[in-house]
Amino acid sequence: MPREESEFPADNSRTPKASERPSIVHPYARLYAKQEPKKRPRKIWNHKLEKRVFTEHELVTMGAPHRRTIYTASLEAHIDRLHAQLLAIGLYPIPFSDLEPYRGLNIKTAKSMVAGLQNDSSHTKLKLLELERSSNALRGVLSEPQTAFPYRRHSVDSISYY
Repeated sequence: MPREESEFPADNSRTPKASERPSIVHPYARLYAKQEPKKRPRKIWNHKLEKRVFTEHELVTMGAPHRRTIYTASLEAHIDRLHAQLLAIGLYPIPFSDLEPYRGLNIKTAKSMVAGLQNDSSHTKLKLLELERSSNALRGVLSEPQTAFPYRRHSVDSISYY
């Protein structure tokens, strides 16, 4: 037989109110709140990268196709420098046996895989920053002197001894 709530009187006078308790928010909550609805899975061209390579004068005077050609050439030169560094430490060239699973892979698929890795990496970095921020905030809360909340006494006081 189910019991009604009135049979169990709730003694909430000793428990701290919600406003008195420290609020702890999930660290990723800010990330999910910031997200806007996506129009496309990713942008075709990011102008932030162009601004790191070109000066303001070059951005204004050169056309976009010319800038993109120069930008692509600078990326290829950077990749060549990275390959030289990998060769110097013995990690390049990669043996063909390690490349066998990727044989016949479409270039667009490979680019999408790299873009996905970059996207995952940026999300992981954001999550790490949020965890560090919330961890620092929690350390600050824990280092402050705490006021003791009244604790709820259970049925210990109601035990009668014969």
